[in-house]
Amino acid sequence: MADDSARTKLGVGEVKQKPLSALVGTTVLERYRVESELGRGAMGTVYRGSHHRLARSVAIKVLHPHLVHEPNIVARFEREAKAAARLQHPNLISVLDVGETEDGAHVMVLELAKGPTLADLMKQRLEPARVVRLARQLLAGLDHAHAAGLIHRDLKPANVMVETSESGEEIARIVDFGIAVIADPEETLGGGKLTSTGQILGTPLYMAPEQAKGDPIDQRVDLYALGATMYEMLAGAWPFTGSALEIAVAKINQDPPPIAQRAPGVAVDPILECFVQKLMARSVEDRFASAHDALVVLDLYEKDRDAAKLALGIMDLPRALDVVSLPPPPKP
Repeated sequence: MADDSARTKLGVGEVKQKPLSALVGTTVLERYRVESELGRGAMGTVYRGSHHRLARSVAIKVLHPHLVHEPNIVARFEREAKAAARLQHPNLISVLDVGETEDGAHVMVLELAKGPTLADLMKQRLEPARVVRLARQLLAGLDHAHAAGLIHRDLKPANVMVETSESGEEIARIVDFGIAVIADPEETLGGGKLTSTGQILGTPLYMAPEQAKGDPIDQRVDLYALGATMYEMLAGAWPFTGSALEIAVAKINQDPPPIAQRAPGVAVDPILECFVQKLMARSVEDRFASAHDALVVLDLYEKDRDAAKLALGIMDLPRALDVVSLPPPPKP
């Protein structure tokens, strides 16, 4: 990377940050040994590492050197770490530590996720029952994060790890709150807002329409992203295709097409598809109000289909007519 050796401003003076490629084999924050590179993203590079004394494997995320001189980005990185460290949930990857090295690298230490990504699993279309199980876990994780004031803003299959427990159960865990925002920063962490209206962050395939337009957002952008992910899991196809710009424009102007239109021959339970469509509603007001509300309806889908239909506004005409039919007139 050309920027790896860039000089960055830190406090009063300049410190030359070590090239990212030179971090492997070194120790950061005095207790974590960097072992190998796992991958790079828009905000930073992630390494596999271990705690010196605990012999515990960890993931070490290092902010890209060329971003260190951007005060807003550094502040967002640090605020994300502090907020995410408060999240303790089986369907979220926890932040264990955060700090700055002597040569100016900003570091976040997280649990090391084990297993493939959801994107890896989705190379083949998933069975509906499996989709529901994974979606329920993701909603539970989002509900916990949203309650703490965090919005992910880039939820997608590549940001979900699927581990397998000793009993063979799949556990979906959301990772990388790298562009997360604080929904109410003054209340949660006593700081100022770090993003502004008009800033577009996220991945076009899973981005909500209001996010694509640069409008103000809330936790419902994560619900839209989950809906787009479920759509892809069920259909084996994306709801919209084209360039990033074409996808964004389509989302702003069109409702997601029926799965049968994008995946002819694929049969999906109409109630489940209606649930996905509600998550992906073009209008924010037409989506579920919260991850908790969506989770309640998803539970109903498996336990009480009639109640799920009612919650989703699906009209059961024969039953409706039976309910509203008048009793026969009394005999004279």
